[in-house]
Amino acid sequence: MATIEFYTARAEQCGRDAAATTLANVRDQQLNAQLAWLEMAERLERTTTARETAAAAKAHDLAA
Repeated sequence: MATIEFYTARAEQCGRDAAATTLANVRDQQLNAQLAWLEMAERLERTTTARETAAAAKAHDLAA
């Protein structure tokens, strides 16, 4: 299962790769990939937060 840390690490690597290249098309490709990895990390974080909130609400309802 993918983790936020994995997605973030991939985004950082893409950023380093983009900075290291002299080819504009490769730089653009790496920067686009970096944005995609960051979006995936943000989506996973939102999903995780929503699941935790729903689980807490369910536990609260069961306790009441």
